[in-house]
Amino acid sequence: MLSRFKHLEFKRAVAARLADEAGSSEPLPAGGATQRAFLRGLFSAMGRLAKLDGRVTEQEIGYATSVMRQLGLDATARQHAIDCFYLGKLERSDVLIHLRELLPAIGRGSALARQILSVQCRLAYSKGFIRLKEKLLLREIAEELGFDKAQLLTVCTETQVNEQSYYRATGTNSFRPSGEPERCTAQKPGKLGLAYGILELSPNANDAEIRQAYRRMLNRYHPDKLASRASSSEALRNAQEKFHAVRQAYETICSFRKMVNP
Repeated sequence: MLSRFKHLEFKRAVAARLADEAGSSEPLPAGGATQRAFLRGLFSAMGRLAKLDGRVTEQEIGYATSVMRQLGLDATARQHAIDCFYLGKLERSDVLIHLRELLPAIGRGSALARQILSVQCRLAYSKGFIRLKEKLLLREIAEELGFDKAQLLTVCTETQVNEQSYYRATGTNSFRPSGEPERCTAQKPGKLGLAYGILELSPNANDAEIRQAYRRMLNRYHPDKLASRASSSEALRNAQEKFHAVRQAYETICSFRKMVNP
């Protein structure tokens, strides 16, 4: 029980930063063993989720990078997070043990545990679709953190609401039990990490690279260019949705960076 009161300032700072996609340039308060356990649990689970389908995509790397930026990790902590991400990719690594080691410091079912679960859901959705293996691992992660199937579904549904335009652009299905109808949700602008993913960019890309990627993606999915070779009306509609998502992702990044949006 006493371990939950250790490094309280660090845990409060982490919770606040995970709730704010803009991140922080201020260094994290010293977290000691709690910080090491937190980064190991969070990023090793992300690495395992990213690797389950056999390869780690640019979108997944981009999202993991955006989380590091949100947390405001210094060079040493950032390298530790990267090492933990790659640790999670190894088949022999049991990421649930790393989460279990973190629980005495944050508590099962706590607000911070829920944020960790939310990060995993967003990572799983970052490439636009989710496989059965990833769903099963999310269930295990949720149970380890103190959340049941219904609570996991709630977190994933919230993720879908926040990233609805991204899912529509990539044609993904909702994360829901078999037979449950898909919920209708209002569209909101995509989160920053997924905006970079849609443009196939790292958050470290410069403004010129962002504009170049934007023009390339617009050209790829422009409905007028695809109309003559689209195999069906559904294919054309998907292209239109992707075109819209690219524009929205670019606007999100421009707003965050204070870039002029021509």
